This record gives sequence, structure tokens and C-alpha cells, in this order.
Amino acid sequence: MENLKKELLACLRHEDLLQATLLLGKVQDPNFCPAPYMRSIVELAAQVRGDKKGTLPNDPVALIKKINQVLFTELKLEGKTERYKQLIDDEGQYFLHALLDSKKGAPITYAALYAVLINELGFTCEVLAFPSHYYIRVQDTTGEFYVNPFEGGKLTTSYEFQKKFKASMQRNRLLSAKLFEVLTPQGLVARLAQQLKHVYILKNSALQALRAVEILTSIYPDSPELARDRGVLYCEMEYFSKARDDLRFYLSRRPKADDAKEIKRLTFMLRGYCETMN
Repeated sequence: MENLKKELLACLRHEDLLQATLLLGKVQDPNFCPAPYMRSIVELAAQVRGDKKGTLPNDPVALIKKINQVLFTELKLEGKTERYKQLIDDEGQYFLHALLDSKKGAPITYAALYAVLINELGFTCEVLAFPSHYYIRVQDTTGEFYVNPFEGGKLTTSYEFQKKFKASMQRNRLLSAKLFEVLTPQGLVARLAQQLKHVYILKNSALQALRAVEILTSIYPDSPELARDRGVLYCEMEYFSKARDDLRFYLSRRPKADDAKEIKRLTFMLRGYCETMN
């Protein structure tokens, strides 16, 4: 696990989103090999280029249309269809390699694939995370436009996007004013790992959930909440000393948290377990 965390952090330092997203496959299977899928995505980028010289259109709109053709016409990704149903306990939706294999995935996984492809082609973009969907923002010579990867790469002008955004603000005016977030490569990988953590906790797969939490703690090492989550998972796996250390760290940082009494009770119980084990 330590080698995986080091490798992932090195990829993020170099903004290698392709390898970083594929390394998450090791959360499910430590023996997973990302290399074949890295080659597949490089080949997809070559298909977008369309010729051996590797020339690309200067027009970003034309580029996105070529990406859409390769992904949805040639590769036959499904995107959002009438058959799409998000299963809350399906971890496969959040692995980039599983999207390439099954042609299905969650909106965030489609956004990751688009961002990876655009980066591989030498262009830049931003991933915008909304509460239930993701957009890719691309700069054009005349301004910017937006792409919804999950809806077949649908293009939206800046004007149309602003209209939708304002309408969404009206519907959600009682919610947080921070309606969307611009994701860095680190933030995108962290969101995928967070989704995996939730899925594996729902499935009572403590080992895989712990791996996802370890990924997150390598990205956010000072997070008390992640320390708490890891402590609870350590407890389930009977690593009592490690669990106690993590839960004590959480309590030291969040002494007035809503769950502080419960965590204190668990920590006290763990002291007894540790003494018994010794």
C-alpha cells in the first residue's frame, strides 16, 4: 500500500492524470496492471488525431467533436441512456479501466476520461463538479464553452451554460452558495477515491474501503475525518492499536464533533481490547 501511495502522489505532482486515475484500480485488486489501459487511452488519442502525422485541429470545438466520435461512435461508450441506472454499491462505475471494458460508468468517470484524453492531446481544460453532474470547460479563441461528457459529449455555449447555472442557483438558493467546484487533478482523483470508499463501506468490504481511505489520507494527510474513518475500519479489521491512534487524533482535532461521544466510547473500548491482546 505504501508503494501505491508513493506512486500515486508522484503522478499527481507531475499532473499525470492518466496514470493516477488508473492506479485506483489497485484499490480493488493490488495486482491490477494499469499498463494495458494506458496504452488503450494513448491509442484513443491517436484515433482522435486521425493520421500518422498527428495533426490536430486548432479549433477546440472540432477537437471535442472528434473525441465524441471516437468515444461514442467507434468505442461505443453508452453515456447517459435510458438503460443507465446508477447502482450505489457498484464500484465498477468509478474505475477508468472498467469504463473502457464495460462501456458504462458514472458521470465523474466520464469526466475523468475526457480530461485525460484532452491532456494527452496537448490541450488544457477544467473539470467542474456540480452536485449531480460534471462539465468540462474548454477555452476557445472566442471565449469558452462547456462539454457534458456523460451526455454524449454535448457542447454548451458559455451563454447557455450561464442560463442553466442561474436557473440552478434559483432552485438551490437555500443550499450552499458554492454550487460547483473546479477540480484539480488531485481533486478529481480524490473524488473517485471518495466514491470508492462509500461503495465499499456500503458493501461491508473493509479491506477495499481501507485502501480507498489510505489513498485519501495520502492526498489529505491532516484530515481528522479521514483519520476517523480509517480508525473505524482498523477496528473492524482488529488492528486495535492503529484504530486507537487514529481515533485519538480525530478527537484531538474535533473535540466538539457531533460524534465525539461515540468515538470516545469506542476509543475507551479499544483500550480494553489492546490490554487484553497484550
